[in-house]
Amino acid sequence: MAPSPAAAMPLAAEPDDPEVEVEVVVVEERGVKGGGGVAGLDEVEGLVVGSYCHDVLLRGGRAVGETLGGAAAFVSNVLDAASPAGASLAVVSKVGHDFAYATAAAPARHPPVLCASPTTSFHARFSDDAASAHAPDRQLRRVHACDPIYPADLPDRRFAYGLAVGVAGEVLPETLERMIRLCRAVLVDAQALIRAFDGEAKGGGAVRHVALEATPYARLLPRVAFLKASSEEAPYVGVETARRRCCVIVTEGRDGCRLYWDGGEARVAPFPAVQVDPTGAGDSFLAGFASGLLWGLSATDAALLGNFFGAAAVSQVGVPTFDPKMLQAVKQILEKAVKRPCTHINGNTFTFQRSNIHDELHKSLQEAAMLVCEQKQANSPATDNGDICSINELTSLPS
Repeated sequence: MAPSPAAAMPLAAEPDDPEVEVEVVVVEERGVKGGGGVAGLDEVEGLVVGSYCHDVLLRGGRAVGETLGGAAAFVSNVLDAASPAGASLAVVSKVGHDFAYATAAAPARHPPVLCASPTTSFHARFSDDAASAHAPDRQLRRVHACDPIYPADLPDRRFAYGLAVGVAGEVLPETLERMIRLCRAVLVDAQALIRAFDGEAKGGGAVRHVALEATPYARLLPRVAFLKASSEEAPYVGVETARRRCCVIVTEGRDGCRLYWDGGEARVAPFPAVQVDPTGAGDSFLAGFASGLLWGLSATDAALLGNFFGAAAVSQVGVPTFDPKMLQAVKQILEKAVKRPCTHINGNTFTFQRSNIHDELHKSLQEAAMLVCEQKQANSPATDNGDICSINELTSLPS
């Protein structure tokens, strides 16, 4: 079926041509075909800009875990695991000399930049009750903040795509603008734009949100391809306004997610999960979504992969280690679905509507998700301290 007329939306501009635009093609339900005049996967390199952090998890007034955190850690973990063969990744993240995971094995695979200030640190205080799918189940405080990431910190080369995934105000407006100029397509986590921090009082500065329209980032939105927000963040983003500038994705925890673009919207179903720690669910979603675009899926189909990895991330404390057999099964599912990767993300068009493989893809990924749940439940039986929740109890709160 022929695509409907294209609607032009600005994307990343070449340094010497600020008027370059992305063509957003909204098509009717159809199959996904590989190839088609896009660059080969050996030319696809992504750029992730955000923090590695020290995360301290508190429950009932006591520390129950200290882990590597930060959106850059969760995002690169999924992209390294789920991207097609041949795709590569650069990560720009700053840490202090106190960084506890500098010599650790994966998932801190991409070396950070060392600076004089301490590593960004968060304390996440969880309630004793089971997590809710829509309401915050934790109080998040920033205890330390590393130096921000400046435009000059970014590599001086072109990228197929970029992910701006700040958690502590480290992605400055001018840094995001530089990303837009370097990358063919930029995906942004709303938390990088709307988070504010109260004074660094005892116990750290509480995290709160501000309206996106009141920030310096608002003017850049028409040059962003995708903006991801949790259901808690969505009111501050202003979905109805933002969807006229870019595609907005709102994660809704155990209800899946919704995509909003100028002229349409879609709901994407969730996957089962055994929740241990909701930290990083949103980051893992965004990385899974980007991986889906790399495989050549439409935005709505790619959101299935986002939901899948968001659900998988909450089954472990901190940055998860994915079972190799599960990853192999997922890649086999994607190879069967798209025949061969065609990487829409490296082109100048995006399609939003679900394809005719959408339901089959969801069914296949759901079977893989159930295997993960069954394995997790077998290895970690539920306890009475609320550390493990039941299947499908997945929040949309990112780290």
